[in-house]
Amino acid sequence: MSPIITNNPFKHKTMNKTTLLKLLIMMLMYTTTANAKSYYNTAQNAFGGLYPHPGMRMAGRYKAIEDQLLIESNATMATAVCNDTTPVRAASYRYQLRMANLNNKAGKTRTLTDPQTRQKVKLANTQWGLVFNHNSDGYWAVMLSCDNTSPYDDLTDQRVMTVALVHHQGRNVTTVKEAQLTSGVALEDGMNTICVDVDERSVRVSVGKNELKQVIECDVPRPTGEVEVGYVVGPGARVAIERAVLTMDDSNQPTATITWTQEALDQHLEQSSDPMEGYWRYLDREMEDQWLRMGGRYTLAVVSNDKDGGYDLIYVNGAQVKKSLWQPGMVKGHIKPTIFNNNYEASWIDATMQPIDKDVYANVENGVILTIEFPVYKSQLRFSKVLNNP
Repeated sequence: MSPIITNNPFKHKTMNKTTLLKLLIMMLMYTTTANAKSYYNTAQNAFGGLYPHPGMRMAGRYKAIEDQLLIESNATMATAVCNDTTPVRAASYRYQLRMANLNNKAGKTRTLTDPQTRQKVKLANTQWGLVFNHNSDGYWAVMLSCDNTSPYDDLTDQRVMTVALVHHQGRNVTTVKEAQLTSGVALEDGMNTICVDVDERSVRVSVGKNELKQVIECDVPRPTGEVEVGYVVGPGARVAIERAVLTMDDSNQPTATITWTQEALDQHLEQSSDPMEGYWRYLDREMEDQWLRMGGRYTLAVVSNDKDGGYDLIYVNGAQVKKSLWQPGMVKGHIKPTIFNNNYEASWIDATMQPIDKDVYANVENGVILTIEFPVYKSQLRFSKVLNNP
């Protein structure tokens, strides 16, 4: 199903002129500062890809829309996962669910039947949550559960929410990180927002009743290709979803030009007598991380450019940020000789394919060390020449 794009996904009451003007200003600020698009699954569009089959029933599960909420109950011992049919192709994205577990009252238990033993099982703390980076190999989830620290002692008892980052791969389930909250969240059957900010290498998890608070940050490599997002209904849980928002970074970024194939590079460099031409591999760096960060440990090919007597820097491998965008043979930068020996004016295309062409320089030491300098950012990258093909 194609995503439904709406300009006003939020439910609100009638607004006066002042409030409406503020809202329009906020919307204008958003559209002029962000290039991402948001795909909404709201009650107005029947929750889009989260609710493809009205009245769906399957093995103890029931899904419906009640009072502008998407409701799904799970009366089985198996964890239920529902993925949105909107595929996520962007390398970076944000997914938010405003949801509640209606079977999360303190002191209440749910009785389920174990399908293997046919025995009755009582569950006191049902789980619910959000799914991201779902593909054929598995998925990641943010799971919420609540418990009382001392249920039989009114003086010391405290209600606690556990937020767990969980990885499912085949039959293996691993809890990678946990955080516990006693405030700022609805600890029983009220609404909370769960949010994940995902990029190529990490995820940041935020949770909150009225405002989001980041509670977990973890290195989580994003799988290549399309992934899916969705929600989880644990055994005995009954979730109510008020809103789901998927924001994907699909801005039209400049694409680095592919000018060489690996075979053509090998042939050209094998025949070259120019001491500058060849393969250069990442050596080390000096960086101010608040200004510039490593995009990868690159291997580059330096090849002459007859147009200006300079050299093109051709990407070969090593990208870590935006890895899926970078293909061998793309132009990574350019250097052009100055009047000073072994000194060059330079331009560079960063990991997100944005050009850096102001106040960038390069120099070569002893014919074997190439340094790309970014003095404005107090940073530099060094590459060493390699004798054999990488």
